[in-house]
Amino acid sequence: MTPRSVQQIVPATPTRAEYLTIFQPLPAAGLDALDPFLLLHHIGPVPFPPDNVGLPFGPHPHRGFETVTLVLQGDVLHHDSRGNRQVIGAGGVQWMTAARGIIHAENTSAEFRRVGGTLEILQLWINLPARLKMEQPRYQGLPADMLPVVAAGRGQLTVVAGTWGAVRGPAQSPMGVQLAMLRLPAGEEFALRAEPAHTVLCYVLHGAVRANGQPAAGHSLVQLGTDGDTLALRAEEDAVLLLGTAAPLDELVVQHGPFVMNTQTQIMEAMRDYQMGRMGVLHESETR
Repeated sequence: MTPRSVQQIVPATPTRAEYLTIFQPLPAAGLDALDPFLLLHHIGPVPFPPDNVGLPFGPHPHRGFETVTLVLQGDVLHHDSRGNRQVIGAGGVQWMTAARGIIHAENTSAEFRRVGGTLEILQLWINLPARLKMEQPRYQGLPADMLPVVAAGRGQLTVVAGTWGAVRGPAQSPMGVQLAMLRLPAGEEFALRAEPAHTVLCYVLHGAVRANGQPAAGHSLVQLGTDGDTLALRAEEDAVLLLGTAAPLDELVVQHGPFVMNTQTQIMEAMRDYQMGRMGVLHESETR
């Protein structure tokens, strides 16, 4: 086992979406992407009072990549222009392959809006290769009881996608992405092995760890080199992390807001197709 070098610890930058604070470690200054991982947003934990208005993410389009929403606390209502509508509660995952184009909205459930509660979610964008960008969209709703939870010493690993040891996650990724949530109590260790050429995603949500000897606190991303095959983690205090691996695409990325393609012409085509209704229709009134 050869430890990968730690290139930098990237603190998440707080941004605003109306009344919500979103912590964004990717992209960040000096780090445009971790091919094929494009973007990571962390919301919460944030308390919502009774009779709240929910999330401000009304109908909007995507093309050319996947969105993965991990619900840590509260719930998320997914609704899209392909007719998929589902509430996923704490511990569950919504995996949407936008591919050639889809319109979706994300809110909390009517019950959460009525009663209130604490919400915490992650959203990860994963690029698709050129050969898959114009495939048909797909949605996978994975409640918590579908996700295997395995022991990691005194910690727990919740497997979402790919194979982790002898356990395979239920999410079907056309990219062969590995994705899992790791909870480590203080003093516990965990080692992640990855192909040397593969990208490793390591985001510390809460607590504090040492990643290959380097300290990383909550709301920070660990950027690793490709000069080894191992990420060794030791929890300095109780910690929660998002871990992932994937083969890089090494393709040109042209992005315009919610569209991620390979050329500017393809971006213009995506905008035209959205405006012409070719990604479907989803009305605001349908997302409540």
